[in-house]
Amino acid sequence: MAISTAYSFINVSAVLDGQLVIGLWDGDDAIVVTKAADVGTGLVGADGSGIFSVSASRAATISIKLQHNSPAHRLLMQKLKRQQALGGLATGFTFSIIDSASGEGGVADRCFIQTAPADSKGVNAVVREWVLWTADYNDEIPNV
Repeated sequence: MAISTAYSFINVSAVLDGQLVIGLWDGDDAIVVTKAADVGTGLVGADGSGIFSVSASRAATISIKLQHNSPAHRLLMQKLKRQQALGGLATGFTFSIIDSASGEGGVADRCFIQTAPADSKGVNAVVREWVLWTADYNDEIPNV
């Protein structure tokens, strides 16, 4: 039996340090969470026996594409200044994303800015892509 469903970004919400992320850029990749390591690695010995090593890493990068006038862009600019000023004393900030229809998403308690966007000016508005890094991204289990 086939299952029919629908998807809409309207059901997706992201929260950055307690503030709802608005002013996202257009496209299918406005927010992308990428795990830093494979879930595990398999090894087969000379005799054909195998073992699978499960990775302990829950690290991830989070790419957020924003419009230049997004309040989240301003917030991240402020966080970048603070992170640079504090250096090794920076404490990080929270990030969460959830699709209320499917239950997919996740949460990170301590994110740091890994990559700040380029500051490009021209005829048209351009994306401001921020890349965050966290050592502990926890996936939500979908409702499927």
